[in-house]
Amino acid sequence: MQQINYSIIIPHKNCPDLLSRCLASIPDRDDVQIIVVDDNSDNDKKPVVDAQKAELIFLDEERAKGAGRARNIGMEKAKGKWLVFSDADDCYTEHLNAFLDKYADDTDTDIVYLNVHCFNEKGEIWPHEITSIIKAFLKGKSHAEKRLRYGIWTPWSRMVRKEMVEKHQLRFDELLTCNDKMFCLKCSKLAQKMAVEPTVIYHYYRPAGGSQTDKFRNSLVLDSLLDICGQTISLYQEVGFSQIPSFLNYFIRSRYSVDLPLKVKVQKYRLALKKNKVSLCTDVRRFVSDKIASHWQSFIH
Repeated sequence: MQQINYSIIIPHKNCPDLLSRCLASIPDRDDVQIIVVDDNSDNDKKPVVDAQKAELIFLDEERAKGAGRARNIGMEKAKGKWLVFSDADDCYTEHLNAFLDKYADDTDTDIVYLNVHCFNEKGEIWPHEITSIIKAFLKGKSHAEKRLRYGIWTPWSRMVRKEMVEKHQLRFDELLTCNDKMFCLKCSKLAQKMAVEPTVIYHYYRPAGGSQTDKFRNSLVLDSLLDICGQTISLYQEVGFSQIPSFLNYFIRSRYSVDLPLKVKVQKYRLALKKNKVSLCTDVRRFVSDKIASHWQSFIH
């Protein structure tokens, strides 16, 4: 029996046509396992896939649980040495097959960071943020490795060794949004040997109208996100990553709190600072530093 080298895990909800595009971009290989996990799609938007191409799992839930839950289910079914993650509305480039050949026999690398370009329905294509970081890493820039490990936390921008994930019992947070951040950051922290792929492997779909995740950006998930922020700060301090996030960012013109009364915003903000032992001055300074860094990155790109 052919050994499975790669398990590609794809959470899906209400975009069967885009999922078909994604599946079509994955080459037919005996060493690739494709797992599609449907997160309670509407009846008229449930996916239909070729059983010879992919395994399709329907979550038996009353309501959607988010991509984190779907990816966890997918990882439980994964047989490959490598875990690869894709969103259903994204796709791979023609270089994927050669990339898979490259790492089929690799036994040392724990994580591979993928080069990514963004695209939209107009056919426009442009580099994702990780592209410039990979270029800096390959040029030997001192800051680039930490930016790769901790500045980008999307699961589709990396390939992770399954053995490492199982050894440390890593799982995605089962939240409606920001469910991938801590999984990705912990993988980056624990990876002993890393590699980068300079060739563009992945195309990230950025529709003009916003992604499906946008509708979950409201106060219903704010408390969970503040907890994720606290975990992120602790991890960044532990590994010495300087771009520490601020809690204030969730309260200043943020979709996560825009519908909350000012009094409630202040209460939640103060509680988050107290819980995480962060002073107001420190948090404001982090907020300002992050905004300056964001504007600078936009300027140089």
